Amino acid sequence: MPDDPIIAARMETLSEQGKSPFFDYQVPRAVIQLKQGVGRLIRSSSDRGLIVIFDNRLFTKRYGKLFLRSLPPCRVVHTLEDIDTSFFPLEGASPVVMEESL
Repeated sequence: MPDDPIIAARMETLSEQGKSPFFDYQVPRAVIQLKQGVGRLIRSSSDRGLIVIFDNRLFTKRYGKLFLRSLPPCRVVHTLEDIDTSFFPLEGASPVVMEESL
């Protein structure tokens, strides 16, 4: 249970109703947050870039499809070799990988 008493109460209410707090509350909230985050990056039809999600649960868990469907239409790749090299203008340059805790 989360530390926030309001969220905890909402999740408890869902449990009492026989619903899944994870699938009926936490997953939809996480999907919205991902969609909003991507929306902040993509502002116009001429914008381009990479959105990198290093979480294989998008493909291994049944709720992963919800996250993928919430994103704008895009090509999904699984290896760095599959990324269009025009994103990396310097020959031989490697992408910079930054880690962030969520």
